[in-house]
Amino acid sequence: IRPLLRVRTAQVSKPVRFNRRQLSVFQGDSYMRNRSEVLAAYHAYLDAFVASDEDAIHAKFVWPCAFIMDKETVMFDKFPFSPLEMKARKNWATSTSFEIDVIAVSDSKAHLVLRNCDRLRPDGSLIENATAFYAFTKTSDGWKIFAMSAIEFPA
Repeated sequence: IRPLLRVRTAQVSKPVRFNRRQLSVFQGDSYMRNRSEVLAAYHAYLDAFVASDEDAIHAKFVWPCAFIMDKETVMFDKFPFSPLEMKARKNWATSTSFEIDVIAVSDSKAHLVLRNCDRLRPDGSLIENATAFYAFTKTSDGWKIFAMSAIEFPA
């Protein structure tokens, strides 16, 4: 996604497209700092999820949190399932092929997309492919997830 800015000067009066590097110049140093902080917050969430540390997972969210499900959005006061139980149910050993991008960030809010993630069994066979969207807000304790949606595609 390329941001579209309208630049109006004596010479230019049409939309001009900028790539992310050019756009970060207009947004200042806070853009790159916030982007790095959001990525770090997401990786901390992933680490907690992989470790099945429900207390650490809980600390990565603002509660209540919106979980966008099939055909409805539900507000939860705690994480809606146990990662340990999910791993056991799916025979899920590890995940690979992560494609993660912060697609938009301001000083108070950010959007992060997990474009792709492969979930694998202990023998390395594919269980499913997953994709997800996360909305973050900046709090006094750092960046936290306040909304998320995931789609899983069985192998």
